[in-house]
Amino acid sequence: MAERSAALGYAALAKEATKGTAVTPTIYVPYYEQKIATDPNLVADMPVYGGKYRTYQALQGQRSHKGTIKVMAEPNTTGYWLDMLLKRTNTTGANPYTHTFDHSADSNSYTMDISLVSQVVRFFGVQASKLIPSFSGDEMQHDITVSALGSFYGAEVASVATTTVTLVTTHDPAPTTGLVVGDLVKVTKTDGSVSTNFTISSLTPTTVTLNATAAAFAAGDMLVLRPATPSFSLLTPFLWPTTQFCFGATASAALSATQTRLESGSQIEINHDFEDDNGSKRSGSYDPASLVRTVGDASFKIKQYFDNPDQLKQWLATAKNACVMRAYSQGTTYEFRVTLNNLKIATDAIETKFGDVIYQEEDYTSVYDSSDATGMTAVVINGISSI
Repeated sequence: MAERSAALGYAALAKEATKGTAVTPTIYVPYYEQKIATDPNLVADMPVYGGKYRTYQALQGQRSHKGTIKVMAEPNTTGYWLDMLLKRTNTTGANPYTHTFDHSADSNSYTMDISLVSQVVRFFGVQASKLIPSFSGDEMQHDITVSALGSFYGAEVASVATTTVTLVTTHDPAPTTGLVVGDLVKVTKTDGSVSTNFTISSLTPTTVTLNATAAAFAAGDMLVLRPATPSFSLLTPFLWPTTQFCFGATASAALSATQTRLESGSQIEINHDFEDDNGSKRSGSYDPASLVRTVGDASFKIKQYFDNPDQLKQWLATAKNACVMRAYSQGTTYEFRVTLNNLKIATDAIETKFGDVIYQEEDYTSVYDSSDATGMTAVVINGISSI
């Protein structure tokens, strides 16, 4: 078997019309690492059976599909990740386009393909519960936590009749779930000695009809998704030197305020929680029925020089403050903006050490602002007309 370099893979997305109904991804997203996986949650059956070995059998439980992915933070694809986390409330403008998101309702769901070079693993019904614009050196990268309603890693062949491949139903009674007509697939011997590329012409819950004969294959072989040729529509990533933090008594005041230059390590985290990251454990399927949203918020921590008591005054008074993060791309044409409407300083640490410069490190609590009727909003200005 050949060794594979992850550098040759890709991640791809597509918005679903119906949550949990897969579509073929066509939006390619550069990523740095991903740790997304399906856990079959095997049930260890340990009855009294006349023997001393602990586990008598392992049974399939209800699966969970979740993990994290670190992606390039650039304007065009940032909109899709936010659409997976928050509600897009409107889109205005004409190249550049301004897309606004908040916690007012549930997000959209996506199908995500992860190319492992020799094959593709697909997750569908994907939504995000957390997005952190973090920095690796000077480059912004989005750390995203996701959960999904299902996955397709591949399926074992039960039989072949010319172009029709019947799949084994041991893992799932509907083994084609997650596949789409037009998908690129291949049928391969499990040892990799023979592999042929196909396109899906039609589907039933248990069979796949291919665009050419698969008579060379038989029971025990595998049908998997195969990689496409990625193409990208990207802009310059957001950078730390082009990111500004502006504070004010209100969100509107912060938007027009002069920036406050913060130290590296300052960070915003946007959350939109699920009742359970594993999904709802309802009867009747090995996969979760839905990803139920509960509440959302944002957190903010900063590091800056300690010079005067302004921040201490706000901390002692539990005073309202607002902040706007504005990250720019390609001059100021494209932007990722996060507005935190009502912040309260929860902790204000001023640690000192001989010979060190004195810094102030503050953790903010973000709360609902009744005057603005929101706690936070996120805006992406990019070159994509429709998300």
